[in-house]
Amino acid sequence: MGMSKRERGAGARYEEIAVDIARRIVNREYREGDRILGRSHLAGTYKVSPETIRRAIAILHDHGVVRAIPGSGIRVVSRELAAEFLESLQTTTALAELQAEMTELLARRRELDARIEEVGARMAALTSRAMAAARKVEEVEVPPGSWLVGRTLASARLRNHTGCTVIAVFRKGEELYSPGPDFTLEEGDLLMVVGSAAARERLQRLLTQGPPDLAAQGEGASQAEASAQGEAADQAALGDPADPVAVAQEQEPEPEQAARASG
Repeated sequence: MGMSKRERGAGARYEEIAVDIARRIVNREYREGDRILGRSHLAGTYKVSPETIRRAIAILHDHGVVRAIPGSGIRVVSRELAAEFLESLQTTTALAELQAEMTELLARRRELDARIEEVGARMAALTSRAMAAARKVEEVEVPPGSWLVGRTLASARLRNHTGCTVIAVFRKGEELYSPGPDFTLEEGDLLMVVGSAAARERLQRLLTQGPPDLAAQGEGASQAEASAQGEAADQAALGDPADPVAVAQEQEPEPEQAARASG
């Protein structure tokens, strides 16, 4: 059970009285062998109860400063011990003050640590949001007839062509995380990709058009086919019955014919 406020106040008071009496002994207001006034007189001098005086004298008695002799009152025993009592009390007081300061500093540090943790968490959240905004995760499905069907991730070179990274593939209800370079893509695969907005746009074009080199090849083939069709139409208009394959063969004579011609 803790002390009441009144008891704590009284305790501090009797300690103050003990210090005051010891200081008077050190200052030779009371000399060794002198009789100090009785408890009732001291109670009146310090305006406290006799019980408070009794506690103050008990402290000095325990430190060998005074001695309560029945029938003779309170006698001063040692000025040197009175000085030691004051010095030890000063040390104790200094330690108590340092302890109180340390307690306050630790409380402030805990508060500061909590604040640092809060600010750090907010910074991490904002950083995560900023990164997510810059590199958003998106789901992309491999459409039917896409050039990706049957290709491995290594041969598709998605990262080189688009800048996107495939972090997972959903296929027929299964989730395949961190697929390796030998993973073969199939029609209907749902790719989880990470990349910037521009990278995701390039990926969408890549799914339908293929990589730039493949698109260029397709465009070249289309142009060659259109040119051949145009030449065939011109030949038909001129009444030339020559077959295009035959024309090609004539343009490229066999090695034996070429030798006879040169001979």
